[in-house]
Parts: sequence; structure tokens; C-alpha cells
Amino acid sequence: MADIVVSFVLENLSRLVAHEANLLCGVEDKVKSLESELRMMHAFLKSCQQNQQKKEIEQEVVRQIKDVAHDAEDVIDTFVANVVTQRQRSGLSQMLHGVDHAKMLHRVAEKIDNIKVTIGQIYENRIKYDTQEDAGASTDQEFQLLHKRRRDVEEDDVVGFEHDTTEVINLLEQGGSRRNVVSIIGMGGLGKTTLARKIYNTHHVKNDFECHAWVYVSNDYRPRELLHALLKCFVTISANSSRKHKKKSKSKGKPEMEDDFSFSEEELRDKVRECVKGKRYLVVLDDIWNPQHWDDIQCALPDDNKASRILITSRSKEVAFHASSFLLYYLPFLTEEESWKLFSKRVFRGEGVPSNLELLGKRMVKCCGDLPISLLVLAGILANKEKSHREWSKVIRHVNSYLTQPETHIHDIVLKLSYDSLPPRLKPCFLYFGMFPEDYETPVRRLIQLWVAEGFIHPSVSRIAEDVAEDYLDELIDRSLIQVGRRRSDGGNQDMSHS
Repeated sequence: MADIVVSFVLENLSRLVAHEANLLCGVEDKVKSLESELRMMHAFLKSCQQNQQKKEIEQEVVRQIKDVAHDAEDVIDTFVANVVTQRQRSGLSQMLHGVDHAKMLHRVAEKIDNIKVTIGQIYENRIKYDTQEDAGASTDQEFQLLHKRRRDVEEDDVVGFEHDTTEVINLLEQGGSRRNVVSIIGMGGLGKTTLARKIYNTHHVKNDFECHAWVYVSNDYRPRELLHALLKCFVTISANSSRKHKKKSKSKGKPEMEDDFSFSEEELRDKVRECVKGKRYLVVLDDIWNPQHWDDIQCALPDDNKASRILITSRSKEVAFHASSFLLYYLPFLTEEESWKLFSKRVFRGEGVPSNLELLGKRMVKCCGDLPISLLVLAGILANKEKSHREWSKVIRHVNSYLTQPETHIHDIVLKLSYDSLPPRLKPCFLYFGMFPEDYETPVRRLIQLWVAEGFIHPSVSRIAEDVAEDYLDELIDRSLIQVGRRRSDGGNQDMSHS
């Protein structure tokens, strides 16, 4: 959120420099210098959001930057308010108050100097206290690494994939002993990952392979990280398989894997090849955007004539063709019947749909363009609203106002509407997911601790902050704004992600 604050301040400052240069006489250089500093801060904050192992020192730097950004915002607001007042005065009054304006400019210059000194101290302290971590990360550091994995709609909400599942499994069974690539192609939000996950978790499919792995590729692709994730999947499966044959193990069942990111890409490829050599494997490469990504990965997955299979999901036909995949499945949109079934199941929890809401509901379903992800987000809004014609009419008025937008924008439109409908207590909690890369799994305990530390949670007399935070989390899940990655053995939420 510090990034949001700095971005907002930058926007106002840039507008000020562009349109009010004549009123900045005497401090223009200082204002432009502050703008330059803020741009550097903005870039730093964005890089912190992308850093998967953000350390405590960087969290403290982010907090200090946010404070400085608020100080800069106060300076700009004060100056703008003065400018507005100056414009409203007559010519004579402007002359009489010219001295006041000059004094105000002097104060602005002093405050900018103070802000720049503070910024300098922040960067000096970061350099002083920031140290390189050992390449061999500890167990705790490894736990903090957020593993990429595309989230799917929960199993109970999967609708309309029975035929698709059968078709893709048939494609996987074709091709004899050669390693074959099967691709699921479709636009974003259509359910490619959900379908792939359903197939991947089918017992008779998994049992046909000696080892299997699921990795999320994404547009923000990092080869070493992805190869390490592949290696970890294979080594963990090998360790689990060994435990089935050995009742006693001196290592207590821990995977014998060097959790070391110091390996080069080629070394990681060699290790992956070694793990699957001579075995029949199934690998899902979820959300590949670029043919180059396939080139980087496929050489680690040998064709040993063991009937191995690779399942790709992508928005791009180019990727599928580049992967020499003649086995393509184009995922269709949901039918009207399937869309309505998914929507009504989510909103009414399996109960009947009141006749006075059915027409409105079907109109809103049509607005979503038969995209499962948009249907679920919209259903999440309505599930938490009063089931009345009056309330639903308010929602559909907002949806209809965007009907002229391209279908590819529907998800963003529905997501914005969903955010706008959140109660104030949930908005900062939801925005906080923006600190994590899309589709990363976030441990629930860590997330709750961060919410509490940020001051988002207000405990009551009878309840501690952590319990209140868990209620907030459940509300966001019910609205389909975030999804459960994994559950604990007792049914509670373990990992969360946002899309």
C-alpha cells in the first residue's frame, strides 16, 4: 500500500510541475528534485513487492518510505490549497498577498529539504543494515518462499467440466510410448487451470505415472525458480515413495534434497533430468505465455519412450504449436445453463432461486460473458447482499453501465464492483494481497499476523485480533475475491491466493 501512496503523491506532483510551473518560481528545482526522488522510491517499492523473500529491514524501509510519502503529500496539499486561494483573489488582493505567497514558497522549500534529508537517511540506513543472505537458505527462509501455483475454483463449485475432462484425458491417453504434449487453450478466466487441476487430481490419471509435478509458469517467468519447483516436486514424490517401502528411516522421511538456489540453470536442468530419467512422468505447465518459456523448460524433460505426458495451459495458440502439440483442446465458454447453474449454486448455496430474482440473475449472468471467474466474483457480491429485488436492481445498474466495454475487460469490471461493495473494514485487507505476486500461495497464519501488524484488525473486548482477522478472511473467501490453496487436516484454511 505504500506503493499506492507514493504513486498518488507522484501523480499530484507531476501535475503540479506540468501545470503550475509559474507559481513554483524559486522552488521549481527543489520540487523537480523531490519528484525524481519519489520516482526512485516508487521503483524500489515495486521491486519489494516482487521480492519473494522480503526481509524485515526492507519492511521497515517500506514503512519509512510510506511516512515520507505522507509528508510529501502534506506539502503538496498545502501548496495547492494556497494556489487555489491565490487564484480566487482579485488583482489588487493578489498583489497585497504576494508577500504571503513568497513566505509560503520559502516554507515549501524548507520542508522539501527536510524530506530529502530523511530520504537520504533511509537509504543510508538500508545500505548500512542490509546484508546478503547466505545462498543456502534456512528452513525458515524456505518456508517464506511463496510458491507459485495457479488457483482453481474450489472442487464443490466446478460446473460444466465433465465433458471437457473426458476429452482432455482421451488426448492424454493417445500417442503411444513417445512423450506427448497436450495443450488446453482459452482466454483468461475461462477455467483452464480449474480443468487442468481436476484432471491432475483424478486418481486413475495420477496412478498411470511414476512421478508427477505441477508448476505455475506465468508471464512473470523465472527459469531457475521454475526448475527448482519441478525438482522439489519430483524429489518429494521420490521420498514419499521410498517411505512406503521402508518402515523405518533414519532421516525420518525428510526429502533428501539440497534446498540450494546456488545451482545454475543448467545444473538444475541436469538434476530434473536425472530425477525423471527412465520414468513415466506427468508434468502440468500452467499458464505459459511465451514460446521461449517452453524452450527453457522442455529440455529438462526427456523423451525416454516411457509414454510421459506434459499438459500445458495457455491463452496462446502460438505456445501450443511451438511445443509441437498437435493435441489441442480449445476450452469453450460455459453454456447459458452451465453459467446459471454455477451462479445460482454459489449465491443460494444449493437452495432454490426465488422467482422474483431469476430474471435479474440471468441478466447479470449474461453480463459476465459466461466466464467462470467473473461469475464467481459477481456471485460473491450477491451472496453477501440481501436477497431482494431492490438490492439486486442496484447491482445490475452498475454492471449494465459497462456493457459497452470489450469482453476481455469484464473480469476487471466485476472485480472493481466487488471491491466497491466491500465494507470499509475489509478493503485494506483485500488490497494487502497486492503486496504479493498474483497466484502466490500465502500462509494464512503469516497473512493474519501481517494484517494485525499493519493495524487493519480491531479486536473487541471479548475477541482477540487474530480471531477477528480470521473472520475477515472468511468473508473475503465467501465473496470469491480470494481462494483457498490448501486446507489443514481439520478443514481450516492453510494457504490463500488471489487472482
